[in-house]
Amino acid sequence: MNSLTLAVDSSSENLAVALLDQNKVLVEIYQALSQPHSQNLMATIDWILRQADVELKQIERLVVSRGPGAFSGLRIGIASLQGLAQALNKPLYTFIGHDLIAAKFTYRPGAIAVLTDARRRQVYWSLYRSDGKILTRLTPCRVADPEVMAQQVAKTDIILAGSGVEVYNDELAELLPDAIRLGSTHAKPNLALIAGMSLLDDEDEERVGLRPASGSFEPLYVRASDAEINLQKKLQGKLKEKSDG
Repeated sequence: MNSLTLAVDSSSENLAVALLDQNKVLVEIYQALSQPHSQNLMATIDWILRQADVELKQIERLVVSRGPGAFSGLRIGIASLQGLAQALNKPLYTFIGHDLIAAKFTYRPGAIAVLTDARRRQVYWSLYRSDGKILTRLTPCRVADPEVMAQQVAKTDIILAGSGVEVYNDELAELLPDAIRLGSTHAKPNLALIAGMSLLDDEDEERVGLRPASGSFEPLYVRASDAEINLQKKLQGKLKEKSDG
């Protein structure tokens, strides 16, 4: 074995963990769980290592998704890998989950919109373009209703992929009837593609790749948390009461 990478994506209710040996996937698991990731992540990592007959100290680098996705899942994945990176004294890198979905279609010149289910009748979405060799991110990740998203992308010659496509398929079929809508087989990030991603050290958000995780880096929170939303509603309610009074 050469350079081992442990990769984790805990951004949704599905937990994905993979062990890569340069460009080869040694072990990968993708599981839908009803329990919090906090109860499963470390046990899953341990299972992955045992299947590959690898010790934790042999890992050369760690990679974790920084979003978009569920607040609690992102925090658990990031905190766990930050702890492992510190304990092992190994580098930690981050990736954007939508990049690994869009990267599947780098071979095809044209536009790719990645949509993942954000609940509340909304999707997280990002727009990409490929020239057949290089994938470029055209927009930062956003959250919107499918109708709003559809107004901001090309109507033809575009691939739609991600979990949001299956959830809102009927609506998207009406909004973007000429788009290529891809179902569940293209809904999840492919952790194996991490092996071929460039290491980036700049702030150019159009570039797709892995970035070093600084000590203060933040997850990609596209939408305010439920706690923040509820607090805002309470404050608005109090302001309304004062104005009415």
